[in-house]
Amino acid sequence: MEAIVYLNGRFLSEEEAVVPVTTRGFFGGDGVYEVTRTFRHKLFRLDDHLTRLCRSLAYIRLDCGLTRDEIKAATEETLARNLARLDDGGDFALWHVITRGEHAGGRAAPPVVAMFCVDMDFDRYAEAYLEGLRLVTPGVRRTPPQSIDPKGKVTSRMNQVQAALEVGRVDPGAVPLLLDTNGNIAETNTGNFFFLSEGRLHTSKGRNVLAGVTRSVVLELAEDLGIDIVEGDFTAYDVYNADEAFVSGTSPSIVPVCRLNGAAIGDSGNLPGPDTLRLMQAFSEAAGVDYVAQAMASLGGNRSRDLAERWDQRNRESGRAESSGS
Repeated sequence: MEAIVYLNGRFLSEEEAVVPVTTRGFFGGDGVYEVTRTFRHKLFRLDDHLTRLCRSLAYIRLDCGLTRDEIKAATEETLARNLARLDDGGDFALWHVITRGEHAGGRAAPPVVAMFCVDMDFDRYAEAYLEGLRLVTPGVRRTPPQSIDPKGKVTSRMNQVQAALEVGRVDPGAVPLLLDTNGNIAETNTGNFFFLSEGRLHTSKGRNVLAGVTRSVVLELAEDLGIDIVEGDFTAYDVYNADEAFVSGTSPSIVPVCRLNGAAIGDSGNLPGPDTLRLMQAFSEAAGVDYVAQAMASLGGNRSRDLAERWDQRNRESGRAESSGS
């Protein structure tokens, strides 16, 4: 079945959904975007994502011509028209992309409002849930808030792109962990960063990072689990001495980190770490699906079975540890 795209009030096939190359959204990166994941074919925290989308639109001073309720209705309709493409184990990342429609030369035109569903690429994360992500701090810095406020989810992402290219040359498969202009930890090119030290959860101040929806869920879950939260300015030194670390994001949810700049973080041979695992389990409960097992099942074959067995064992070990500690 072909993908269906919402574009400026119409539902079109992917091939029909085209925009002029002369719009500022194409040649100037003048727009905002949002990504909302489904779990069991249902959009997770859609209202939170729409709140951030509307705030991003206000930040770039763009009236897209739709009310919040109209955006929500179109979002749900876009999902409904694409659900037949999914099998029972599949899910989507539903994208909103809204750009200023003004053409090159200043000719006025309506904004471009697009919504589309992308199949979840589980293969990108399945192994990392047990083996961890490798992070590298590139020379490229996170755009400072004095230039672009990170709370706005804007389509201008060249610094993240350059960071990923730089890290890819040093360590293919690694993920960039960007620093701010003062050398403090900011975020990765696609998600928020956390580390655990002495039982406390640490994350960067909101001034220099995107106000991630998944980040907010992690903070809520940590509070429910009785894990103290510290928001502040941290450097690579703090991460090198951490017990655990992980990245949060809409598509992967929570993924443990094994190394930063080649240095192992905590017990990198036994991932996820105990508190990271508790948060992953709590997130799965909130989402209504074991998102780790779902990703592993997508691999198929012996690799899928091996990872699933290791994941089940890690969960059993966690249960025994909690039982012996009670």
